[in-house]
Amino acid sequence: MQCKVLYILNDSTPYGGANKSFLNMIDGLILNGIKPFVILPTDNGIIVNLKDRGLPCYVIPIRMDVFPSINNFRDICMFIPRIFRILFINKKAYWKILSLTKEIKPALIHTNVGPIHTGFNVAIKIGIPHVWHIREYQDLDFKMKPLFSMDRFVLKLNSINNFPIVITESIYKHFSLKFPAKVISNGVLSSTLVQFDRIKEKYFLFAGRLEESKGIKETIRAFSEFNKINSEYYLYLAGDTEDSIYMNSLVELIEKLNITNRVLFLGMRNDISNLMAKATALIMSSRYEGFGRVTAEAMFNGCLVIGRNTGGTKEILEKERLGLLFLTNEEMVELMKDVVADGVESYFSMIMEAQKFAINNFSNEQNVNKVIELYKEILSIKR
Repeated sequence: MQCKVLYILNDSTPYGGANKSFLNMIDGLILNGIKPFVILPTDNGIIVNLKDRGLPCYVIPIRMDVFPSINNFRDICMFIPRIFRILFINKKAYWKILSLTKEIKPALIHTNVGPIHTGFNVAIKIGIPHVWHIREYQDLDFKMKPLFSMDRFVLKLNSINNFPIVITESIYKHFSLKFPAKVISNGVLSSTLVQFDRIKEKYFLFAGRLEESKGIKETIRAFSEFNKINSEYYLYLAGDTEDSIYMNSLVELIEKLNITNRVLFLGMRNDISNLMAKATALIMSSRYEGFGRVTAEAMFNGCLVIGRNTGGTKEILEKERLGLLFLTNEEMVELMKDVVADGVESYFSMIMEAQKFAINNFSNEQNVNKVIELYKEILSIKR
């Protein structure tokens, strides 16, 4: 199919799951005749990747339509001013995007995440379809509260001429969605990019942003208990954070538990696939993953997943028993002990089944095909 689509991103970081999934998707859509135009809030990060692909990019400051977080007294004092600032910035963004849309004349607008509402508002104004890519619970995973209520947001999602894509069944249910909303899993890797290394090394791996919602402190505490019996193992933390206070709290916890020489901070890595392939297991400790991109990536790379029994992680692993699930720290510790005591090779059949499932359900190819199908359905509707 040949058509123009205007995409709206919520941030410019190249490391976030939403933007990684967007890049994977956009490469396939271009091959299928889609001509993308992309709006970003800042002139850095992922814009380099987009310009390398020859895509027209437009920098328009935009904010998520959620209430400001409150963590201290200053946040309380600044709460109302920050709401007005969000509204002011997004109103300016609305007029700029409206003008740009009239100039480009896209067949539809596709917003890459749920908390950005401006694309929806512009599409409604002009009378073109809007695709809303819902990749998060918002409240359960990021403690976000939509402006000005969750009920109002859900009404927008279910409104005429809006076509939500949700990345898991559990998110579909969370927002009480109905037709024409569709569940389309993220594209994580190409179906050809799989590996399975039978020689595993003595480390457990965490991969992702270093932040409170990822449950990293729980992982560190569980590893500390596990390490009392299995002292030859390491915990690798592959990820980064801009929150120096949180980073310091992780370091302090590791020092307090006396496991400084067994926990390694690896930072952001370009070789994460190889780290997964050789790990004894990946620990997915996030309290509520919308999808669980790292879980799916581990499955592609032949890595056993020990994951929290919630959200997208539960949805991916539970049905076909494709990994090991825990709810409490005690359960996490016991699963780590079991894997080592039984030998990770005893889980190879589970790992290989998980890999097949990932190829069939989380490949870039399946993601692009389903998005193209949706675009065709939307544009075939007579208006």
